[in-house]
Amino acid sequence: MVDKNNSVTIKDVAQSAGVSIATVSRVLNHLPSVALETRKKVLSAMESLQYNRNEVARSLKVRQTKTIGVIAPELNNPFFMEVFEAMERAFAPMGYSMIIASSNGSVEEEKRKLQIFVQRNVDALVVMPAGAEEDHFVQKSVASIPLVMVDRHIEGLQVDTVLVDNRWAVKHVIRALVQEGYKRIGFIGGNPSAYTAKERLEGYYEAMRELNLSVEKEFVLASGPMNQANGQLAIQQALAKANHPQAFFIANDALHLGATTWAFESLNQDQLAKLVFATFDYLSYAPLLRLCHYAVAQPMEQIGNEVASLVLKRLAGDKSPKAEHILLKPQIKVMRANGAAPYEIK
Repeated sequence: MVDKNNSVTIKDVAQSAGVSIATVSRVLNHLPSVALETRKKVLSAMESLQYNRNEVARSLKVRQTKTIGVIAPELNNPFFMEVFEAMERAFAPMGYSMIIASSNGSVEEEKRKLQIFVQRNVDALVVMPAGAEEDHFVQKSVASIPLVMVDRHIEGLQVDTVLVDNRWAVKHVIRALVQEGYKRIGFIGGNPSAYTAKERLEGYYEAMRELNLSVEKEFVLASGPMNQANGQLAIQQALAKANHPQAFFIANDALHLGATTWAFESLNQDQLAKLVFATFDYLSYAPLLRLCHYAVAQPMEQIGNEVASLVLKRLAGDKSPKAEHILLKPQIKVMRANGAAPYEIK
């Protein structure tokens, strides 16, 4: 009989279930070598005894915490959170939990959060880097931990990455605008020191060159953070200039929201009717952003699954020094309800 006033041990669970301590351990560690009926008996015993594994003691013993440290530039970005949810669905069945932190777009804050995760002995790291600096990722204490970078990568840093083909996608939405009849297309983005901002700006330049269209530098607004406030400021500055383009490519969802909000608050119906956007990111509310004709839909579920797969592969013992680089193709969404013309990828 177990005294429930005392801490329940793995030995108590084994006695209650009528199995060995080793079998209980295999169930706790999600190993596949336990028969289904035996697994059910062990789980039932754990529940009836209200057994809770001492994870701190276990981590000291096996040098494993079953935690994944995740760092993102901000946590109010729906794209990041949907990717994290997909990762969680992949990690949870394997017994792993995520600890999520924000760098607030700061490399210095990223360094601080990285050290916190090292001190907490996380088993692996998933990072959406805030900038192009790599020194803190090659320090001995960090380099020994499996690391996957997602959405962005740092030039020259040999780590596993999961990226979307930004340039390919931007070139297609620019082509869609041109096919609709727009020859003058402005650009609203962020500081190109950030990987995604740079790739999307380069995709815009490449598309304009390939289509023999002029780039009007005064309508290429690529500075500052990629947030709603900067989106509002950028579209306001662009439309304040004489003879501005009627079409703009906008480099992410937050900038798009900001630009759309300002436009609907500040322009009259005739002005709104002439203004057209194409954008990177297609989230659940995208169809409600009525100025958008074409949007790049990133495969968020697939991104999360690929990240989790790479992490679990490394945790399972893959020590290959060769980094894996996964490049995914997004979808181009045509917003017919907003007036977009049909567009086919060729």
